Amino acid sequence: MLLFLSLLLLAYVAIVGLLWWQQDRMVFPGAGRGDRGVPAQRPEAVVTWIGPEARRTRLATVRHAAPRAVVLYFGGNGEDLYSGVQQLAQLLPYGVDGLAAEYPGYGGSPGRPSVEALLGTAEAALAAAQTHAQERRLPLVVVGSSLGTFAAVHAASRGGLARLLLRAPPSRLVASAKRSYPWLPVEWLLRHRFDSVAKAAAVQCPVLIVHGDRDDVVPADLGQELASALPQARFVLVPGHGHNDLDLGPGGPVAALVGAFVLGQ
Repeated sequence: MLLFLSLLLLAYVAIVGLLWWQQDRMVFPGAGRGDRGVPAQRPEAVVTWIGPEARRTRLATVRHAAPRAVVLYFGGNGEDLYSGVQQLAQLLPYGVDGLAAEYPGYGGSPGRPSVEALLGTAEAALAAAQTHAQERRLPLVVVGSSLGTFAAVHAASRGGLARLLLRAPPSRLVASAKRSYPWLPVEWLLRHRFDSVAKAAAVQCPVLIVHGDRDDVVPADLGQELASALPQARFVLVPGHGHNDLDLGPGGPVAALVGAFVLGQ
């Protein structure tokens, strides 16, 4: 029995060590997959570089013929610039100019993803989006999905935008990881300490959070926790939807709500 318990403990320690070593791939699964470019569409996306030379990342801009707002989009942990432009194509029919940021290490952007790198990208993208919105004399709306909500909340905490829209946001990454791996010592294992609750009080614009009630990646109560920490947040639970099927576009289950919020109606 003692030998069995010793072997079991050894196996557990080995698994913990392996997951600690591989956690970058688990937190940032879309990194290192190569550059897919951007999808061919009309209107076409214009790709530029943002950020300091040591941490340059790509930004795609898609223009609407008669925009009523500007949207800056931060994607989830599997989304590169190609995916970001696809998301912009879904939001464009609301009547917006769209910008999508790519994280370091994703697609054609050099570097490695980390908390510091993603939040740095959020700041650089926010500055570019603010300039775009000011030139167009339009309100700026920041949109974040899943892991991208950490970048979106960070951007919103710095001010200068009209509204913030979050899809399936974790409150803290450690809380989400503990739900997925309750048998692991996540508190000391996780290196990437994303935390939107810590920045929530600084977000002074209206916030809309939409979360599927069948989300088994980021449970909806974590989105509710973040909503409770934000000064001006509305939390909407969407029946019958999970983490990856909650479409924000005009054909999705929250189209009327999202369209009105994005345009400030």
